[in-house]
Amino acid sequence: MAGNKGSGRPNTILNHPDKNSIIRSIIERELGVPGAPSFAKTAKRVGLNPATIDRFRKDHITEEMRRHVAGQIKIEPIDETTQFLNQERLDVGSSYESLARRVEKLITKAEEAGDDGFALAAMDGLRKVLKDIATMHGKMATSLSVSVTLAESPEWVTMKSILRAVCDEVPEAQPVLLKHMRQHVLSVTKEEAVL
Repeated sequence: MAGNKGSGRPNTILNHPDKNSIIRSIIERELGVPGAPSFAKTAKRVGLNPATIDRFRKDHITEEMRRHVAGQIKIEPIDETTQFLNQERLDVGSSYESLARRVEKLITKAEEAGDDGFALAAMDGLRKVLKDIATMHGKMATSLSVSVTLAESPEWVTMKSILRAVCDEVPEAQPVLLKHMRQHVLSVTKEEAVL
């Protein structure tokens, strides 16, 4: 059964409602992320003994978990910036639209008061605002998005060179490596197939 280690008891952290945040805190501390809480602080926050946290770290934190959290840590600032820029884009758009509505009200008031000169000037102002809105929407029509490509990451380039070196030293490892890459749906280009 997952989460049981040796004694047959369920693991406290794997069954804890804050499991994901505990695991992330442990890994952030291991990675030396600035501001990451100590194991003692994490334990206190979730009502556990620090020894439980340390035991879990040694027995249950996998390399895959570490990579997952490290990837999240790298991407989160980019996502936050993208969300900020998208919000700024929406704020600019709503500001222009609000201005256009105000100018329309001025035109209506001027027409009702019989002030044709002012109404004409306001219409010219509205035309300019509408032109700015159209320009702004054209330039910012799409939401910003971020895509991270593993194939271009320095870590993957290094890993590929290591795999090539291993396959050069042990040629019979190449078919086994390619089989596992296909099983895990990793793309294998012709260049990679030769390793």
